[in-house]
Amino acid sequence: MHRRELLGAVGAGAAGTAGLLGARARGAGQDTETTTSGTTTSDGGGFDGIASSADQSFATISVGTRTGVPNPENNRPHAIHVWNDSDSSRTIRLRLTRRGESGAALDRRVEFPADGYLTLRLLEPGNYALRVNPAGSAGDGATTGTSATTATATTAGGSGGATGETVEVPRSRFDCNDSWTDVRVAHDGTVQSVTVTTEEGCPPEVVGRTFTAFRGTCGSADDASVAFADESVEVSGSIRVPNPCYGARLADVSTPDADTLRVTVAATDPSGGVCVQCVGTVEYAADLRFRDSVPRTVEVVHRRDGQSAVVATATRGGTSGGETTTGKT
Repeated sequence: MHRRELLGAVGAGAAGTAGLLGARARGAGQDTETTTSGTTTSDGGGFDGIASSADQSFATISVGTRTGVPNPENNRPHAIHVWNDSDSSRTIRLRLTRRGESGAALDRRVEFPADGYLTLRLLEPGNYALRVNPAGSAGDGATTGTSATTATATTAGGSGGATGETVEVPRSRFDCNDSWTDVRVAHDGTVQSVTVTTEEGCPPEVVGRTFTAFRGTCGSADDASVAFADESVEVSGSIRVPNPCYGARLADVSTPDADTLRVTVAATDPSGGVCVQCVGTVEYAADLRFRDSVPRTVEVVHRRDGQSAVVATATRGGTSGGETTTGKT
């Protein structure tokens, strides 16, 4: 496989692709992973990647759509390259399923040229299983495909054959890193696979949030606290406002780096009417849920009158639920 094909299939930047190529030849034992120069290679039992003489894949099939994918830079596509490592052309059946969906996302018999490889681009995050059957035959319900350069997969009938192997692509492969899976179909029908991914630290991805602001009262409290759970972070606090008729809202949730989450709570204008004349404080509570990992550090920022200030910084402890909080009143 050549560098230009990797760029097209995976969409990696120049630096990321160079790192991946450097790691590919460093596979170790079965069911192990080797991390080198910011990359991880899962070993394929002696198979460390496609070595086709072809300049590019003879066909590319895109499965799904990027439209509607949340946080697309944190949910990049994953590529699968299937290689016919044989001196002869042959038909290989490919059946791709996605957990939670009925039927197959792709079920196709493909005529592979000798030493040729095909690219599958999985555009939507999910848990996938690709059944690779070098004994695919007509009449099994699969769609016949040849050498179209780009196609969108559609659901087809049929069931997995009695022979072949299943290659798993877990949901965790779809993150901010560049990754792909190489699949080798040897001349005797043996199927091997290896996955390569960069190891950039991905920012935490918020998949759910709730925020509640309570009725303001007289007071001057202006602080916050943070509690960590296995898959969520709870932020509670009080924001100082000019009078108790002001409110509060969750203004922003951002990730300035891979280990830090910044939560910004802003004061809102009063609802109107007569209000008691005293400095007020508004209590609030926010619950943030994450997909893969909880941030190590959380900063809480209060914003009012165009000014922002950090009122608390919390660092996750060594055990679940541990917290360290600093703040001010």
